[in-house]
Amino acid sequence: MLTNALAFQHLKNSDIEFPWTRLFGTIGFVVPAFLIEAWWLKGMEGEQLDQGRVICFILAGLMGLVMGVYALFLPHTPPAGKDKPSYAPGIIIGMMRYRHFLVLVLISFLIAIVHKFFFIWNAPFLREILDSGGKHGAFEMRISSIGQLFEVLVMVVLGFSIAKFGFKKTLITGAVAYTLRCILFASVFNFDLSYEGRLALACFGQALHGLCFGCFLAAAYIYVDRVAPKDVRGSMQTMYGTLVIALGFFAGGFISGEVGELFSTTVNDEVIRNWPKIWLSSATLAALCVAGLMLFFPAKMPEPKGDSASQA
Repeated sequence: MLTNALAFQHLKNSDIEFPWTRLFGTIGFVVPAFLIEAWWLKGMEGEQLDQGRVICFILAGLMGLVMGVYALFLPHTPPAGKDKPSYAPGIIIGMMRYRHFLVLVLISFLIAIVHKFFFIWNAPFLREILDSGGKHGAFEMRISSIGQLFEVLVMVVLGFSIAKFGFKKTLITGAVAYTLRCILFASVFNFDLSYEGRLALACFGQALHGLCFGCFLAAAYIYVDRVAPKDVRGSMQTMYGTLVIALGFFAGGFISGEVGELFSTTVNDEVIRNWPKIWLSSATLAALCVAGLMLFFPAKMPEPKGDSASQA
């Protein structure tokens, strides 16, 4: 949320430039997945693989320290000046009286829960697919990185998509992608497929992550920047992220965990998960988001706001 606020304050044309800036974060997500699994963890299985992953976490922690030092050299960004003091959180909460913003916040909260289903269950889901084909090494991150590779492509054209089709159609595309991805995942173990067929469906579902993230989450941040009063745009990004992403992910962790446990059984000390029911639960919630956007989100972009004084 803070990096978003920083970017939006320094970019001249955020609709076009923000997706291009953000895609480098996506690239940074992909590189270590291939580097670590294809090189560091290559050929490892079982306990040796677990020990190798411990080193990966240590390296990630060290990179976090490097990022902290790098942050000291980011552009100086003081709070936006204004003629009279205003209470930014109050202004932002006041934005809820506008239907377009209220709908975005509510749908984004639900999408964040759907998003968390993916991050909680994707790795064990892929692990079960790989094990069914006798592949016991580290492949999960490279498979999931298919989503980030497609995310790069989506982020490159996101600004042009928003300009041509508008925010409503772009957001609906993202919500539809969430729904379709969950349906594809539910199909993997719901039909009598070969290992290759299961893996192909899972990989296609991973690829949809690009549309999920780019067309909904990234587009939503751009929308918030567009409709926010100029002097509280940074605070708006933080508050939107807190209300939606932070709380949505927090709730999603509990909800997805409970759903997963509900559709899991233990037989002879082995946990057996009903993946079709787990993913269809998530798909149902995503489908509700699609319907909500279609019915209640306005097709026409509201006029950009001035400063917070004009909202009083």
